[in-house]
Amino acid sequence: MEAKTLNLASYQVLTIVAFIFVAKSSFSSACEYNSTTPTSTNYTATIPSYYEKNTTIPSKSTKTLFKNYIITSCNSTTYPSICYSTLSPYATKIEGNPLKLCNVSLSLALKAANSASSTISKILKSNNLKGIAEQVVQDCFGNVKDSIGQLKDSLDSMGHLNGVDREFQISNIKTWVSASITNDQTCSDGFDEMNVDSTLTEKIRRVVLDVARKTSNALYFINNNVY
Repeated sequence: MEAKTLNLASYQVLTIVAFIFVAKSSFSSACEYNSTTPTSTNYTATIPSYYEKNTTIPSKSTKTLFKNYIITSCNSTTYPSICYSTLSPYATKIEGNPLKLCNVSLSLALKAANSASSTISKILKSNNLKGIAEQVVQDCFGNVKDSIGQLKDSLDSMGHLNGVDREFQISNIKTWVSASITNDQTCSDGFDEMNVDSTLTEKIRRVVLDVARKTSNALYFINNNVY
């Protein structure tokens, strides 16, 4: 009876040893397989060289993205066609950045205001204006000068939005830009029912209206992009 028990125990031991040997062999084979499997480094070597050397979007695609940003931004403005024709040449400078969009818009409005001021100044000097006509044009000239000052103040404050008084600066910017538009409108309204040469009136109103529209678009961007 003892001999049978001993033989059975010996058999069980041999079985366990054999199982361990087989499991160890299988585990070793699996490790050998994994060691030959391509690592992440080997895999990236198969990526085309284009993606290895070019980590940025091609310039043509970048320009398209920036142009699309201008189109999308201008679509919601009061004067979208003027907005796009004015800003599209500066798409790569704006770079899809809301603050740059506001700054460039204000700069272009200021440029238009300076041009209008120059036009009106030449009219005052080269035309023999008298009485009411001269007064109306002089008043308009003053309005545009005030508009220029307000746009300059706005641009200056746009460069100081990182301070602790950010909200105060933003409030000032909106006030000044709105006042600039009001000055442009006041200039244009001054010619209503006044005895001023129609050709001069149309010329002045055209350049001032250009300022007002560009400033209006700039104000829209400020109201919706500067917080």
